[in-house]
Amino acid sequence: MAAENPTWGYRRIQGELRGLGCTVAPSTVWLLLKRADIEPAPCRAGLTWRQFLSAQAEGIIACDFFHVDTVLLKRLYVLFVIELATRHVHVLGVTANPNAGWVAQQARNLLMR
Repeated sequence: MAAENPTWGYRRIQGELRGLGCTVAPSTVWLLLKRADIEPAPCRAGLTWRQFLSAQAEGIIACDFFHVDTVLLKRLYVLFVIELATRHVHVLGVTANPNAGWVAQQARNLLMR
């Protein structure tokens, strides 16, 4: 029961067993879980970072700049975002002088799409 229901503690397991007709003390369930090296419910219920990102990837994007030096020795900055769920890259804009206003406008443009 503990493996199939990671949020259940020893008292919940004892209650479920009582509902099935097995009379067991909560301390017995606690002792059996401890002997089996099963962590307490809050520790078992926690997600790993990888599981969290997989569950939330649909709504996460990452953004950054990279720069390109042209033939005429001019540096251009490219703002892009990547959707973590699909790994789809969106190039938001290219400018020689990125500033906060320009970046904010590019973000608004992305949201409008």
